[in-house]
Amino acid sequence: MIKRKVAGKEYEIFESIEEFENNYPNEKLVHNWRDGNKDCWVKTDDGQVCPVLHRGELRNGTVEGVYNYYIRTPIGSFVCRDSVKFEGEPRKNIYTFGAQDKIPYQIKRDRKKATKREFLFAKYVAKGDDIKDAFLKAYPTNNEGYADSQAKILMNTERVRSLIREEIDKILNEAEITPLYILNKIKDIVESVDAKDSDKVSLLKELVSISGMKDTEKRSESVTVFQGFSNDQLAAIGGGETKKLAEAKRELKE
Repeated sequence: MIKRKVAGKEYEIFESIEEFENNYPNEKLVHNWRDGNKDCWVKTDDGQVCPVLHRGELRNGTVEGVYNYYIRTPIGSFVCRDSVKFEGEPRKNIYTFGAQDKIPYQIKRDRKKATKREFLFAKYVAKGDDIKDAFLKAYPTNNEGYADSQAKILMNTERVRSLIREEIDKILNEAEITPLYILNKIKDIVESVDAKDSDKVSLLKELVSISGMKDTEKRSESVTVFQGFSNDQLAAIGGGETKKLAEAKRELKE
């Protein structure tokens, strides 16, 4: 939750419906912000909750006697049309309807502090979910096209990539797979006379990627393969049974 002063008064902006309900369990929430009136709470298109400071009319310049409504909130002012999206961080100037200093994409890209939903998104990606599915689980939307485009934006931000790295580290630590462990196993497997050369190379590439010895993108992709191993196949890592591991890798690709 963040607070913003408007005309000397402080207003709250909640990151999610859950956070809002925890603070105001008896307050009514208007889910379609276009229907919001002064002093009510509305849900934005990206799942935030904030109060309406004012509801007004805008004269239609082309049709006499026709008006468009708008609402003003601590986040900004928005015309109540289906084509208008109410989302993003608070505008620098909440009294205008024009473009912000930055467009929503730039705001999301450049933000330094991760949100709770971004933490959830990172957890799902680290566990092997497709980025679109991870976004659908973490954010209040069923629009797959929107989820896909927004997930790609998040994956291009350093703060989210850092969160994913941290989550993958947790997964690897729980499986007791550390860089030193991998280096020792690499030596054991390479020196094994029973393993096929192709199996050795294939397995080592996967383990090196998962460990983070390569770039972040490869690492996050590889964790999906890692999550697909069965318990027996994971145990084979410890036993150096490269045949089982090679079979596991083939099963995942089929």
